[in-house]
Amino acid sequence: MLKKCAETYSKYIGYDYTFITDCNFSVKVRFPKQSFYHLVGLHYLKDVIQLDKTRPNNSPSTIYKRIIDENITQELIEKSSFYSKIEERITHFPDLGKILTSKIIVDFDYTKVPRTQLKSKYLLYNKFENGYEIIGLKYDSKYDVFVPETFIVEHSEYYVKNQIAYNIVDIEIKYYK
Repeated sequence: MLKKCAETYSKYIGYDYTFITDCNFSVKVRFPKQSFYHLVGLHYLKDVIQLDKTRPNNSPSTIYKRIIDENITQELIEKSSFYSKIEERITHFPDLGKILTSKIIVDFDYTKVPRTQLKSKYLLYNKFENGYEIIGLKYDSKYDVFVPETFIVEHSEYYVKNQIAYNIVDIEIKYYK
């Protein structure tokens, strides 16, 4: 599953996605390699030294490449005593394409969500049978785009209830490399 998650994410690397809403504002999103590490929750697996980004030559981008090359595998991460914290993320992450084509973007106001540490500006989500698959987007001033900061699988309306949502009427995709 881990490699499938990385391969899913690789389809979006190198492209800017501009989501245009029915209120005539747009949000440009870029998917950097280094974001994958946090999105699938690898930072929780503190007992897997191959995922320790503080070690030399272990940047999030390098770890992503090792997953693609199958040097870091599903079997390895399942050995972590913390794997249960990310299992649902790993299971749902291949649905990323459904999230990006769901036609709804939320202008996220974290003050409407009790006890959250989520500071994303926008949320993209896909509603599935038992809840929501959510990508939180934060602003990256270096490139003047939004980037994914988190991936959440939530079994309630916790993050989307009482939020302002806009319809996405078009998506422009441009290669930037």
